[in-house]
Amino acid sequence: MANEEPAEKKTHRDLNREGEGRPGGRRPFLNRSNLRDIIIVVCLISAVLYNLDWIRLSVAGVLLTFGCFFHYMTKGVLIRNVILCREGTYSVVRHPYYMANYLIDSSFCLVSGNVYLLLIYPFLFYWSYGPTIRKEEATLARLHDSDYLRYSLDVPQIFPDAYSVRSLKGVGKGFSMQRITRNEISRFMRFWATGFLIIFIHTLKAADLQRLWSFDPAVISDNPHGFALLLSTIVLFVASLLVQCKKEEPALKAQ
Repeated sequence: MANEEPAEKKTHRDLNREGEGRPGGRRPFLNRSNLRDIIIVVCLISAVLYNLDWIRLSVAGVLLTFGCFFHYMTKGVLIRNVILCREGTYSVVRHPYYMANYLIDSSFCLVSGNVYLLLIYPFLFYWSYGPTIRKEEATLARLHDSDYLRYSLDVPQIFPDAYSVRSLKGVGKGFSMQRITRNEISRFMRFWATGFLIIFIHTLKAADLQRLWSFDPAVISDNPHGFALLLSTIVLFVASLLVQCKKEEPALKAQ
């Protein structure tokens, strides 16, 4: 008789078969893997067409900061496919990683200045993430049975409510730095580099962009703040590549 595949490997395989269950096993055009790329491209174009004020810039900075924080804390708590995570950020919402992605992408939409993109993003988010969330929850319910049922009844799915938000005081419970990989650090750098790049385009707009493409050196002296943003963007992107290229130490899978 053939040996059965371990449950954790089955789970890992199930959670990554997003395209299956559809004709030909193909993903829809808009899915979780490419949503952020599409949003970033639209944001870069929108930055040329729309204006940005200090209020939206400040709110976007807060959203990006909180998004990175929850992303970081979630990675430090998650023990994938081994136990049912209920500590730290998982005591606030059942899918804190996706909540972090929502906050980060919303910050890009906000800093783009395009209010229409900001309004439509929630629908794009649920369209893209919905199938993955349903499959993950079905797998967790199959693996953890009544434990997951009780957990799902106690903790909201994506966004905290008036009761679960109280669990923020224990957000560091179960956190381990050994679960934070270089890839995660690289990703945080790219998040901020993307935000700086969108703001940089706001500082130039169409007229200065034409001068930039014509290699007019005066555009640098005329817009020192903009080129400080551009330099920060380049430094962060290069640093993210260098961090990602370093040899990765094995991450802690369980304690």
